[in-house]
Amino acid sequence: MTRPLPPEGLPRPGDEVRFADLERQLKAYAMALWRLDAPLRPFSGGAADRPRRSSFDGGILRLPDSFPGYSGRSAADLYRAALAHLGAHRRFGGARFPLGSLKPVQVALVSLIEDARVEHLAMRQYPGLRRLWLSFHVAAATGAATAPALMARLARALIDPGYADDNGWVAKGREMFFAAAARWEDPGISRAIGGLLGNDLGQMRAQFNAKTHVVEPPYRDDNQGLWDFGESAAGDAAETLLEAVRIERREDAPRGEREAPEERADEAAGRAAPASADAEIGIPVARYPEWDFLIARDRADWTTLVEYAAPEGRAAAIDDILERHPATVHRIAALIRSAKVSRPLRLRRQAEGDRLDLDACIDAAIDRRLHGAPDPKVYARLERRLRDLSVLLLLDVSQSTNDIVRGAGRSVLELEREAAALLAHAMTGLGDPFAIHAFCSDTRADVRYCRVKDFAGAYDGAAKRRLAGLAGRFSTRMGAALRHAGRELAGRISYRRLLLMISDGEPSDVDVADRRYLVEDARRAVTGLAHLGVDVFCVGLDAGGDSYLTRIFGRRNVLQVDRLERLPEKLPMLYFRLAG
Repeated sequence: MTRPLPPEGLPRPGDEVRFADLERQLKAYAMALWRLDAPLRPFSGGAADRPRRSSFDGGILRLPDSFPGYSGRSAADLYRAALAHLGAHRRFGGARFPLGSLKPVQVALVSLIEDARVEHLAMRQYPGLRRLWLSFHVAAATGAATAPALMARLARALIDPGYADDNGWVAKGREMFFAAAARWEDPGISRAIGGLLGNDLGQMRAQFNAKTHVVEPPYRDDNQGLWDFGESAAGDAAETLLEAVRIERREDAPRGEREAPEERADEAAGRAAPASADAEIGIPVARYPEWDFLIARDRADWTTLVEYAAPEGRAAAIDDILERHPATVHRIAALIRSAKVSRPLRLRRQAEGDRLDLDACIDAAIDRRLHGAPDPKVYARLERRLRDLSVLLLLDVSQSTNDIVRGAGRSVLELEREAAALLAHAMTGLGDPFAIHAFCSDTRADVRYCRVKDFAGAYDGAAKRRLAGLAGRFSTRMGAALRHAGRELAGRISYRRLLLMISDGEPSDVDVADRRYLVEDARRAVTGLAHLGVDVFCVGLDAGGDSYLTRIFGRRNVLQVDRLERLPEKLPMLYFRLAG
């Protein structure tokens, strides 16, 4: 709950309100609300076009000497709202986020999500805080779609249940945030959600000027207390968080995170850099071990998985695939439909079956003793009547998939895309939950992962555009991608969970010389997923891939397909193995 200032502390309308006027009341308010006995310090405002926000650093809470444009009771409420927000950070915040190589727009969005996270945790304890904070959210769902405007709209969408906004980016941010409500206690969700939203905002080319950006609404802090800058900070003399951020080139950084100095300068000034492979924004989301067969040990946290936004192509290209293969579409759908992958049901009192139903047999024996007519239905059998299967289709999009398949006149990637389109169309028609992800790698520091379709998403025009836009690049570090996909699939509540990889070649990467090393690591990953209840199969498009694919996945779990037309012949083998 929030408590009003004492009557004697109420300023009159129009009165200028400064920190010194309310210092005693604010200290009492912090103690009453948060049991927070932290030093409160004022700082002088900046230039007229750079209003300061509250801030926290260590045990000290700093508030502006005044809030320009606010007077009387509204200014007093703004001070209380700012102090309640700082207290929420102190109570529910975690360790500082490492800055790493995040772009300024990503830093701003991670901070925005973290602000919303701690506020919701605070409102669970004191519901009245919503009324106090909400009065300062005035963003409207209109106007130019600049980055600051969209951020203000997202901030309101995350606290105001009655706010409606038809902007797709704002809607996505709201959906992701509330979908993670069960994990609001974990500050890591702010890094994950904010990073992905920053990626999307970069793809939208929304203008963002890091040097003039000011956090909105005005009661929120400047977020300097959230970040561990390392050597990238300009110290207390920095005007704002984003001015203090310097993205420096590191020789060991993933290629997707390296930028030329002039590109960094363009971003700092808020100008859109030209789109290119090297300008992609990747979000490191997980670190995974890697099995070293020479020492027979896992190298802990050896690989970094980085998620990138999938490039987009033409959705019509996917529809064209279905039009070119109508017979194949029909056959695949019929084959998948016929495979009942679910928990078997025991049918009792059947006229035929593969075992006796003991209860029915006893009843029949009693009927005979009583000189009645026994029921001949004394058998039982197991039958699968439902479908309970989740499928994650993992596509290898390494550089080698650009090679032309001998005799087919098409690249491996084109065959992968066609196979994915045919399977996705069939599973959509049957209602099976499925996801489509893709991967490649550029050393262990940058295992690149992108999502074409997630389980919660629809297989719509946007998903088709992402599938059509996949391009073959870099190498094939298979183990880390399998672990990441398998971890997500293991969380699905299904009778069977299938991770189906489509690949053309042997695992490899530029920082690994021993060809066997990544094969053994991928094999280790498959074994680990089996313990989690995930079935891993591979559709191999390399005619000579039997040796290493069977080593990784097992002979029963590999389907070799040299022509797309043969996929319907091979597919039943996979589903029948699952049904067994």
